[in-house]
Amino acid sequence: MMIILADDALQTIKTVHISVPWKFIPRYMDTIISYRLNVEIGFEAEELDQVGRSEFKAVAKQLQKISCGITLHAPFWDLCPGSLDPLIRQVTGLRLHQFFDLVNVFQPTQVVCHTGYDPAHHQGLREFWLDKSAALWEPLIVRAENANVPIVLENVWEKDPEFHVELLRRMDSPWFGFCLDVGHQNCFSNTSLGTWLHSLADHLKELHLHDNDGGLDDHLPIGRGNIDFLLLFQFLQQRGIRPLLTLEPHREEHLQESLNGLRAVLARQSSRPASMPLYAHTGSEPWR
Repeated sequence: MMIILADDALQTIKTVHISVPWKFIPRYMDTIISYRLNVEIGFEAEELDQVGRSEFKAVAKQLQKISCGITLHAPFWDLCPGSLDPLIRQVTGLRLHQFFDLVNVFQPTQVVCHTGYDPAHHQGLREFWLDKSAALWEPLIVRAENANVPIVLENVWEKDPEFHVELLRRMDSPWFGFCLDVGHQNCFSNTSLGTWLHSLADHLKELHLHDNDGGLDDHLPIGRGNIDFLLLFQFLQQRGIRPLLTLEPHREEHLQESLNGLRAVLARQSSRPASMPLYAHTGSEPWR
């Protein structure tokens, strides 16, 4: 299936990655190739078991042939790096190491994972959770450094940035950073966007961009909800931070609107042309 984008989106799209679940890659491969889309490929656990390595290699070869940017998103449903149950931690580690095996195949810029921490269930187990989670991430960080591919942790259910801050400080590695999902922050967190930005600025390596009104995780195009994207991009510009940008539209028709929304925000916050890649990070060097 081919998605047709308006001409004014073509420059903006060069500055971002587009989230595409693995199961939809065949459906949108023509669009990816036509526009040389930078993609963030999301994987589910069963795909790591059922898809042959030759199939992964074939898709990676197609993407590398067009020289598009690639990032990967790990499975996350029911995975729990700090679980009280050692067998659940074992399964979580197995899935994340299976996922990391794909790094050599796709050669991504970086990979995104979730903490799995839900304060509604784990609040009273915070220290235990941090200890067990840190032990699980340690060998993965070694693999990240050896592969020259950083791991970034995304916020989901966390109410404030403190869990990420403490875990990142414990690991103290330039190969272990933070991915701010502004949609999740807006609807799941009870802490302001500014607090998240100031608390994790030194670790911020990627943004997941979508909008909502603070109620549900709707994954709306930028500008449809009440997220203060102008504050976000002004903060980045003032601090000289250049994270990788990933749009996460959940409907085909939202891709064009998301690009339009991003372009409008960048035009408002900068005197330079909105099409310029002001923030996109495309290298594989670690952040110090």
